[in-house]
Amino acid sequence: MYVFPPKLHDLSSWSTENNTSNVEEMWEISAPPDHSLYWSLVLSFVIASPEKSDWMERLLGTEKEIQELMQKKKIQGKKLVPQSIKKQVMNFNPFKNQHSFYHNKDMTNIFRMFSLRLNRFANGTRRGSGEWGDDTKLMAATKMLKCNIQVYEIDSEGNKQKFKLNAPAVAKDTLVLFKHSGVHKMYKTKPPPGQDRDHKVINTYAFGMSFDHVIPLRRDALGHILKKTDLNHQIIRELQHDFNGSGNFLVSLMVKDSKKETVQSIYASPYIAWKLEAAGFVTDPCSLDEGGLSAFYHCLGLDSTFLLHVLYDYASNSFEHSDKTTRNPDTEILRALINIGRVLQNDCFKSKSFSMQGTKKSIAIKSYEEILCFNEYQRRVVENIADLQRNYPAQMPQTDDDGVNLMRRKQIITSLLEFYPKYFDYPNEIQAKDTVADQNKYRKFQNFIQRSEYYENLDNYTCLLFFDNFLFLDLPSEIVNSAVHSLFLTVFGYKLFPKCLHDVYCTKHVHTPEDCALRVIPFIFRSKFLESAKVVEQELKCPSTGGAGESPKQQSRKESKEKNPNSVLMQVTSGLKDLPEIKDEFLIARLRKYLDIATNITITDVDMKGVLAIERALQVIGETLNTTESASVIGHLLCSCLSQDVVEEFFRIRNHCLSKYRPRAMGGKLNLEKNLEKEIMRFRNIQDIVGQVHSAIKPVYASQLLRITDYMVRRGLCESKDIDTSVAQNMKREHNELTHIRKKIYIKNKSRYHCLANNLLTYIERDATVEKYNKFQKTGQLSALKFLFAFLANQSDEPKKNEILYILKEVDDLSKYFEDKANASRQQKIDILDSESQKIMKVVSDLRKITDSIFSEVTGEPSRMIDSSVVKNFFNDARSFSWFTGEEMLAIKEKIAEHMQSSRDAKASLEKILRPLSEKKKQNANVTEHHLFEEEARQLLVDIFTSEKNKSNILENLTSKPKVALKYLNSIKSDEQDVFEKNSDRDDLDSLMKFSETEEGTHLLLKMNFPTDLHLKVLQFLNRKVEFLLDRISHLKAILIEEDEEILSLWNWGKSEAIKTHTRYLMCQRYMREKDVKASLEMLLFDCMNILKTSKSLSRLWSKANDLFSGASLRDILSHGSTILEIVGNCLDQDDLPSHFIDKMLELIEDGDALRTLSDLWGKEKIKDLKQLEDMLDADSPSLREVQKWMKKRPGSVGGWKDYLPLLPLK
Repeated sequence: MYVFPPKLHDLSSWSTENNTSNVEEMWEISAPPDHSLYWSLVLSFVIASPEKSDWMERLLGTEKEIQELMQKKKIQGKKLVPQSIKKQVMNFNPFKNQHSFYHNKDMTNIFRMFSLRLNRFANGTRRGSGEWGDDTKLMAATKMLKCNIQVYEIDSEGNKQKFKLNAPAVAKDTLVLFKHSGVHKMYKTKPPPGQDRDHKVINTYAFGMSFDHVIPLRRDALGHILKKTDLNHQIIRELQHDFNGSGNFLVSLMVKDSKKETVQSIYASPYIAWKLEAAGFVTDPCSLDEGGLSAFYHCLGLDSTFLLHVLYDYASNSFEHSDKTTRNPDTEILRALINIGRVLQNDCFKSKSFSMQGTKKSIAIKSYEEILCFNEYQRRVVENIADLQRNYPAQMPQTDDDGVNLMRRKQIITSLLEFYPKYFDYPNEIQAKDTVADQNKYRKFQNFIQRSEYYENLDNYTCLLFFDNFLFLDLPSEIVNSAVHSLFLTVFGYKLFPKCLHDVYCTKHVHTPEDCALRVIPFIFRSKFLESAKVVEQELKCPSTGGAGESPKQQSRKESKEKNPNSVLMQVTSGLKDLPEIKDEFLIARLRKYLDIATNITITDVDMKGVLAIERALQVIGETLNTTESASVIGHLLCSCLSQDVVEEFFRIRNHCLSKYRPRAMGGKLNLEKNLEKEIMRFRNIQDIVGQVHSAIKPVYASQLLRITDYMVRRGLCESKDIDTSVAQNMKREHNELTHIRKKIYIKNKSRYHCLANNLLTYIERDATVEKYNKFQKTGQLSALKFLFAFLANQSDEPKKNEILYILKEVDDLSKYFEDKANASRQQKIDILDSESQKIMKVVSDLRKITDSIFSEVTGEPSRMIDSSVVKNFFNDARSFSWFTGEEMLAIKEKIAEHMQSSRDAKASLEKILRPLSEKKKQNANVTEHHLFEEEARQLLVDIFTSEKNKSNILENLTSKPKVALKYLNSIKSDEQDVFEKNSDRDDLDSLMKFSETEEGTHLLLKMNFPTDLHLKVLQFLNRKVEFLLDRISHLKAILIEEDEEILSLWNWGKSEAIKTHTRYLMCQRYMREKDVKASLEMLLFDCMNILKTSKSLSRLWSKANDLFSGASLRDILSHGSTILEIVGNCLDQDDLPSHFIDKMLELIEDGDALRTLSDLWGKEKIKDLKQLEDMLDADSPSLREVQKWMKKRPGSVGGWKDYLPLLPLK
């Protein structure tokens, strides 16, 4: 059921014949299409009728008639109370949440009774005429309800038809209905013979609400919707108070200085603006006000262009009409861009070239010219892409096996690079007469400063579209790496060096190149990007290798990209090793983000998000520590901030509780979460440890920020010499200022840096004598030394600086030596030589001496003592969990021992039978004897503990080849007298887990007779993967859907694709804006991915399928992060990764109920094999209806519902 948002109509636009209405405007309120006439009559009549009147009797009849109707419709319950019904209808707010109202039990009962009564009345009034239709029912309704009914009709083309009035002899009230004729509707059941499914045509009705009745409802809806923003309650109340029911809502905010700031909050989520539009508030920036001007006009004269770009983004992506965006455009996006251009030009014309802006005219003209020029560029690019989609050869498949059309991507890149160079310099402002290269460069830089808004929009959009498409193309790795480097440095340049210190979007001041020296950094890198893009274009037009000339290695690379696009992700990530500053920036930023969340979150026993955020932080700590196996410096710096025993405990949590599926630890974690009221202090204690880690590595945060900033500034300093001497001098000044800032940070945190230096030296010294090390571990440790001591050198006096730099040359040589050794080795672990250890020890010793000298005046040093026992206890608490009590485990062990003894006895008996058979004198036994032997053997095999395959081999050879059968029998282990270790009670559970993971172990436990409670626990134990997955899914649903009233309502009642799309928008916004939601959802999703990764056949369920990198592992991205995707997410498109995370969560949630049914069916029927389960699922049973629908929705042996079956204990 889908009901449409309310719509305002001008009733005077219909034909006025017989139109006696004095009302000019009326709101159309949609009703459920299948019974829209009845709903419209009921609701409009109750609303129009005075409270103290006979409306209930006119609607449903006398009390006696009502009782009869209730009996006929089998409605149970108390007597209907008119006041209660009237109150519910009058509180119905279609501008707020119209879906749930139509499922209100009282209202559905009223609707059912009314429809029966009206049909009876209509049937009695048609007097055998044979006519039966809506007109008959409407005429009957006028008489039965004693009211006028005005019908305003709209045909399928949107044309307004002649107004109709249905009037009885005496009328008390007037109802207004809207009729939509010729509406196409899908058949729910099989269509009539000869009629297509899409050609059922019906008439639907809606009812009218008066302008005055609607105002308080819309005011209430406004407050309800704005609660989803970050606006405070006082501002929301003011907006409600100022609302008068008419006018352009968006413009009304823009014209009041006190209300302008609210626009940013409203448009932070496209859903909020769309929801307001659905509630009748004008939020389309292209809509005109009474003066014929758009909201864009009111933005153009502002000091900041931020709101202009917010509204442009909303309008250009056509959130109300298309699920596409300018990043993946369709014809609707093209229409939106064309419309924006027209509206901007109309604003210019109507305002007489912005002369109405007064003193703001120059600002308005500048903003107008820049946004219009960008719109032109974007429109031409999108138009080309739309043409490609329209003209794409029908005979060619739209996608290859991986869902990627390489030819189309190539054409998009070619199209993009056709226009980007043309718009690279702001049109018409770079004088062609500047023939001197240096003068031209300086003029371009001046223009870059003056037109910063244009250039930033242009480059951001181009980089995003370029990145989306070019990585899939078959290009040499050096071209790919060069393009990626220049692209990322461009977006980082914009991100780190915005155009104004006041605000990224501030245009209040006119800046000169001298005032904006640091802006030379994005200016330089965007030129580098253009050069790289042109190389890509040239390679696409004239490949350097191809066809028959391709080497086997090149051909293999091409096939690898097409079959496994994840290899592209790995290739580019690997290529970023030349930009460690960027890679490490995202690694440290990721760690800091989750430590921030975990440190500041409140842990309560009624909200799982706090616990899950702590677990997520622990997982990220473990993964960051794990980077010590690589050349990254961040993991080594983190290790140096922590004592060795704490590091080891974090690694244990990572390896056995969080980053990998370990059944015992997962069960323990689940137990701690389920007993949160009792175990809450354990999580609060570990939260304190996370906070201490956060504090301990603060020097690393500051050092990394200064490192990447210094890297970019030094690049700019070098390149600026080619632009202009004054620019180079200004860059030198900025570099000196950065050095001054770095010095201040160093002095403020000198004791922390002293501690960090000592800790790092101790950490490397400790590892220097370890016999084997991970391949690139030494390179990473030495890089960390260089990273820290290069920073310290720059803060020291000249003699000490030179001394440190001299030692760092040795570090460089040593690092290069270990890197060459690692590259030459095929082993992951490498032996260290005594001579190598001695060189490392010498470097550490030299640096320790200089450290003591540098920090000689530092008396106090922050302690790094973190209580490792808290971390250790947390791990042990999870690890020590047992499914069973001591008595239950003893009962299980006794049962297994009994079966094992029976197995040994049966094996001995079968051996006695087979041994004589294998002798020649028994070979001539008669058929009857063979039959008896075979029957007895079958009985014995039932009790023998071995695999079904082994039993089958014995039976097949029992009479024909008894020696072979005896051989199989003797292959059964003879030492199975006890499957349990005899060390400790804890080992019993480990042994039972190992035992249950075998096919024969599972089947033996299933057929044992235990008491009911223990039997249920054994079933849960055997089915622990599914139980854990279902638990995670239930929490996903609770946090993502059930916590939020709006999302829950949309989830329950929104059935159209448009509603589903907007529901996802809202979910993504929660994920991005609510930190506790983000961390907890990621931890839950990561747990799900770990479960699903336990089987190769489940790979589809944990792979990321999206427009960027089909096949990239979601689990690995959640675990280790991805520099590539995080850069895109942070710098280019913040919605990208969240949208894919949400998609995966929703898929799991939608599968949850069906998976629960499968699990319950397995437990109830003790199903042992897949065939048995599939046969049962084919049964015609009401209890299986929903799961059978799910199976039809997810067909196929690969990528369908069968993907989940490996999780069940089936053979």
